[in-house]
Amino acid sequence: MDRREFLTLAGTGAGSLVLAGPAAADHEGEEEYPQPVDGTESYEPKIRTLKYPLAGVPAVLEGGDTLRVELDATDPGAVTATLEPSFGATDTCIQLERTGPVERAESEVWTDPHAEPETFAVAEFELPPVTRRTFVPDLYDLHVCWDDGADHQPRAVSVHHSFPDDPEIAVLADPQIADPRALETGAEESANKQEIEPAVTRTRRTTGDGTADSRWNATQRAIREVNLLDPDLVLVAGDLTFGQDAPGKYVTEYEEAWRVFNRVRAPTYMVLGNHDGYVQSGVDGKALYRETFGPFYYGVDVGEDLHLVALDTYDWSALDRTGGSAVVSTYGGQVRDPQYEWLQAEMEPWVTGERDATLLGLGHHNPSWQWDGDHPPADETRGTPGAEQFGRGTRFFTTGQAWTGRRHQFDLRALFDAAGMSAFVAGHSHRDRISRTVPSAGAFADVVETPGPHSPNDRRYHYVEYADRDGDGRPEGELSDDHPQAALADSILDGEGTLYVNCTTSASSTGQYWGWRPLSVDTVSGDVTLASDEYGYPATEEFLADRAVYPDSWNPDHSEVGLYSHPSYLLDVETVTDTGTESAVRIENDLATPVSGAVVLSVEACDGLAVEGGSREWTRTDGDVTECKVAYEVSADDETTVRVRCRSA
Repeated sequence: MDRREFLTLAGTGAGSLVLAGPAAADHEGEEEYPQPVDGTESYEPKIRTLKYPLAGVPAVLEGGDTLRVELDATDPGAVTATLEPSFGATDTCIQLERTGPVERAESEVWTDPHAEPETFAVAEFELPPVTRRTFVPDLYDLHVCWDDGADHQPRAVSVHHSFPDDPEIAVLADPQIADPRALETGAEESANKQEIEPAVTRTRRTTGDGTADSRWNATQRAIREVNLLDPDLVLVAGDLTFGQDAPGKYVTEYEEAWRVFNRVRAPTYMVLGNHDGYVQSGVDGKALYRETFGPFYYGVDVGEDLHLVALDTYDWSALDRTGGSAVVSTYGGQVRDPQYEWLQAEMEPWVTGERDATLLGLGHHNPSWQWDGDHPPADETRGTPGAEQFGRGTRFFTTGQAWTGRRHQFDLRALFDAAGMSAFVAGHSHRDRISRTVPSAGAFADVVETPGPHSPNDRRYHYVEYADRDGDGRPEGELSDDHPQAALADSILDGEGTLYVNCTTSASSTGQYWGWRPLSVDTVSGDVTLASDEYGYPATEEFLADRAVYPDSWNPDHSEVGLYSHPSYLLDVETVTDTGTESAVRIENDLATPVSGAVVLSVEACDGLAVEGGSREWTRTDGDVTECKVAYEVSADDETTVRVRCRSA
């Protein structure tokens, strides 16, 4: 009997808590660390020998740059590497030239707080110069071969002619593959509006018609819309899976998340959320994440002038992550000592001024939330599996959802401000929120915010003053009425502290609406653009009444600070011509904001191409197929047609 069959028979509830013991126990004197999955046919790890770059932690480079490849191989011998386009109709293979011998070195992305630094076989390859016809700026799969093996990672290398100074970024959060709560939101929406349509629509957009292409349609639709924007980067802020309601389902959810997110046509940086890290029915979600998408936390350069720091904000012991069915010990955020110490070292060059590249942070929980002091977790458990896990599971109704951990919440805020981090992007709350720290306010930075977890949902901007009022070293926040609303809006837009950006969910339960968030970072000034015609969505009372599940909870005036994510299902593309010698698509933009992006169209190989409806970025021919990437613009509430045809046709 394989693991999937066993877990299906094992059941949920207290029985599954006991079954979780071997994978979850923190035995006295041993370091807790998620055990790897066993590699049976019930789950095939997606990360094997090739450890970097990855689909979830790609390399973003320019032509002529050096590509670093990390292999978990003792003596690989001769190592070769090739790049192949991740998408499209051509199979162009780019052979890379290795620049030196294969050497052992510490990993630049894999950090293990409970072990010696990971050391891998490292090979470096020189990328050829970028051209407009052969090696074009694109997203590539990486294939690596060595003396006795081979491995590959899809979507692992993004190549630019010149990485932009103001990269366009799209954020997706909380897709929660296989989450049934979207159906609950549909029922609530139908009850509020006294119409059956919302429940029917959300059900259809969640379960589909049973085919792979229709399952989890809301997230797949969000990805399709993001692809139309052709962003330079995509950030996924955790909760890729649901991970709660049935034994054995976790493995399937990770398989589905891998399939769905490999449809993103841009380099994609990922972090895990609490739903990705539960210990359920003997399976540790963190082990699945590690063998599917990569390290729990890491820091990487994205081009020369942008550095991304990705954190594991669900940093709890295995016992504290253990649950059965919908009952889980802890949902909230925390960063423990080993990760925080790594982060201090990672950000030291910015604190001291040795580096000035723009800093961008990514995590699931948001450390600028007010601390969940009403529902603090018990101290971390290190005890007997089974009984103690069951006891902690009974705390379901008193477990907090926001930042519940006692460790490092305010340290993170102070470190981000000291290093000059431009923005920290997060999810978890299934709703939009914008805030900024006020680092000059006192010993503990105050926070200016739109409403969010553990703050009044009063449609106003808030100024939260922090001070150690009890003398226990733990600051507490209190709302201040001493600041005009206009001044608070200005502080969010132009303040000196770190900007914190929460994104709505793409497909789970929400009181808002499903969507995704575009933003732009100026890597010269460090400014993050949210509030403009292109980024923060221009919400109105009418729009919120139509789209939001609870419209009275939202203030359309907060559009001025870029609060709102773009709603899904208002941007689409359809093929209108595909004859072999001519290809055309119609882009329909029902958003209340203009959109610019790019599409790739293919025709039969021919001597010359005519392009209509946009500007040609590159052309690539392989055998009897020619592909052409065309940049386009379309106004708000408008449509445009992009066409490529052979001149000889």
